[in-house]
Amino acid sequence: MNSTNDQLSTSPAIDGNNMLAVALTSPALKWQSDRGGRFDYPANFRGRVPLKVKVAKNVTPDLMEFKKELGIKDDTICLKDNEYYVWVNSYGAVSAILPNGEKLGLLPSEFDVTEWHP
Repeated sequence: MNSTNDQLSTSPAIDGNNMLAVALTSPALKWQSDRGGRFDYPANFRGRVPLKVKVAKNVTPDLMEFKKELGIKDDTICLKDNEYYVWVNSYGAVSAILPNGEKLGLLPSEFDVTEWHP
């Protein structure tokens, strides 16, 4: 077995309940930036906070060539057309919560919101 498969099979997985628990810690649920310009919470969210998104393409960390040095797990990837719980900061930046316990930042063009926090 190669090292990628070894790491894929040994990464501790978190279940849907734990992913939801992480999503519920999103800072945007308590405060959304109104600082103006680029620092405003996204207008297209209309004050809502994403809970789940569907990714439009495979998304990997930007610096995968340095994964060993940075400690990036091989299975840190969002797969096209899969749905993920997300963590959202106060400025509206969205990060997918992955089964390996990591968060992966997403660009607005990489996802569609499928569910909002109530």
